[in-house]
Amino acid sequence: MENKSLVAVAAAAAYLFLSQNSSELFRSSTHTSSTDTRVADPSQSIIFEVLGPGGKTVVAPPTQVPIGTNTNALSASSDGLKANKLAFQTGGSGAGTYITSIGGLAQQDNGPLSGWLYKVNNTFPDEGPSVYKVKPGDLITWIYTNNLGKDVGAPSAISNAGNRKASINNFNFQA
Repeated sequence: MENKSLVAVAAAAAYLFLSQNSSELFRSSTHTSSTDTRVADPSQSIIFEVLGPGGKTVVAPPTQVPIGTNTNALSASSDGLKANKLAFQTGGSGAGTYITSIGGLAQQDNGPLSGWLYKVNNTFPDEGPSVYKVKPGDLITWIYTNNLGKDVGAPSAISNAGNRKASINNFNFQA
């Protein structure tokens, strides 16, 4: 269990590290929202929400989002953001794709350790959002951290990574 927590922490740290060191070419896509008026079947949906800096403001209230059998957290989040009419941007590619901006609030807007993290059922997953497979009934929460997760209850290993090296989602980084 301790290894899984460390992997979750490392995944969040990798996300923030990559966010801080990515080029404009790395930030490859911009998405705008569309309206979706469908009512989701609760047995085939997740709940999606977005909390602002430090988790103190609601950017997107809990929203029911329909999912398929192999839906990942990133695609469910994309649908949730569109349902809430929030513009967003992604960066990275493949297993390393992540959300860099929601509603105009981007990584590093509030300092070098700020950016978007996600939780599933109030736990920071050990996989990136493009890899994590959601299940009906899951709660996906995107939360903006100002301090490498320390201010939003992320495991302390994220903020105390020191000079450890790790490989997460096929990316190598040194915290």
